[in-house]
Amino acid sequence: MSTALLTGCGTKQADERATGTSATPAAATTDASPSATPTPTPSVSPSTSPSATASTPATPSASTGPSPHGTASKSAKPSPTATRSPSTGPAANAAKPGSAKPAETTPAPQAPPVTTPVAPPAGAAVAAAPAPTAKPGPVAPPPPPAPATPHVPPLQSSCTPTKPQPDDPKEAVAAALTTAAGTSRTLFLSNGGTDKLPPLPVNLVKAIAWQESGWQSGILACDGGIGTMQIMPATVSWMNSKFGTTSDPKTLNGNVQLGTQLLDWLIAYYGDSSFGGKYDLSPDAATGKAPLLDLVIAAYNAGAGNVHYNTVTDPATGATTGSLVIPNPGYVANVKALMASQPWNKAG
Repeated sequence: MSTALLTGCGTKQADERATGTSATPAAATTDASPSATPTPTPSVSPSTSPSATASTPATPSASTGPSPHGTASKSAKPSPTATRSPSTGPAANAAKPGSAKPAETTPAPQAPPVTTPVAPPAGAAVAAAPAPTAKPGPVAPPPPPAPATPHVPPLQSSCTPTKPQPDDPKEAVAAALTTAAGTSRTLFLSNGGTDKLPPLPVNLVKAIAWQESGWQSGILACDGGIGTMQIMPATVSWMNSKFGTTSDPKTLNGNVQLGTQLLDWLIAYYGDSSFGGKYDLSPDAATGKAPLLDLVIAAYNAGAGNVHYNTVTDPATGATTGSLVIPNPGYVANVKALMASQPWNKAG
């Protein structure tokens, strides 16, 4: 799924995925559930995720996002601010006939704040989440425009991938993924500042790589996705510029570095714009939901331009909550199921 620009599927889209293609957006499940039990090795099927998935079948979306492949469209940036409707002015009470006393005025109740969320695309899952809070100060810049063609991981594509170079041993791939996940990187912001990002969960990195390529480092997808993390060509220069690196996607270490950089960028992008600069991917203790994690996984495959976090205000109570718009809930469910089952520990 490595797209150089956040295009769906990790990296393929990032490039031409720089749009984030959700190889197979699932129909509309409210929440990605890790109940699915993935098989030890991803199966080749027309769906976006390997046979490990447990949710509705995904349908390729027309747009791609910031997965290692695609770049997300400018609209990808969640809008954390709500638009308030004008409040009504005071209503004047009529003075009683014959009374010299001026009529008293009573202010009419103000209308509750209303937000204008991004309309979810057809088939996208919408799930409740905490109300978004934009990070004060410098934030991660929005993604580049997403490509028109969505990225599909080679194991789920009807087009047979090629092997321009031999695969590295699974042990070497595991070591590279573990090292890259444990690296704390510095993201260069557009305003000249920097943002230090914490290490990534190892199981998240390994699960996305398993979903994208089955840990085949020498594989090349028909849409251009390269290697283990399925990095798209456009994602390469984009990530290298954001992190000050010169990684080569055709090498195991370079490919994994680019894929984990894309995950870091997605965490910063959504964390800054919707979670007040918090980058915690762990589930909420009260609800058990992990909205930031779901956004990051979905955008790696479908592109940040197609994955949104909106505010919704209840007109009756005035309470504001957040909602996720995810076009590929099946992909999210598959990756979370892989994180739990860890089939790479059972594969020969």
